[in-house]
Amino acid sequence: MAAQVERPRRRRDPLVAYLYRIEQAKPVRPMTPAKWAALVKANAARRMCPQCHADAGYVIPVSLGMCAPCAYPADEQRAA
Repeated sequence: MAAQVERPRRRRDPLVAYLYRIEQAKPVRPMTPAKWAALVKANAARRMCPQCHADAGYVIPVSLGMCAPCAYPADEQRAA
């Protein structure tokens, strides 16, 4: 660690950021085929709607917990 920066807060401990020297950093280990496969599987799971079990085509927001058509059915959209 080369340095640290602290930002004071009123009722809690200060926020601390640790600064490191780039030239002393170790290189990142390359991704293995197994890690790539796990990443693809995890991203696919984030796109799957738990309600209708369909691929939404996008990462489902955690705030909704399901795809937009399941969260906002067509009859509710017409009433609004």
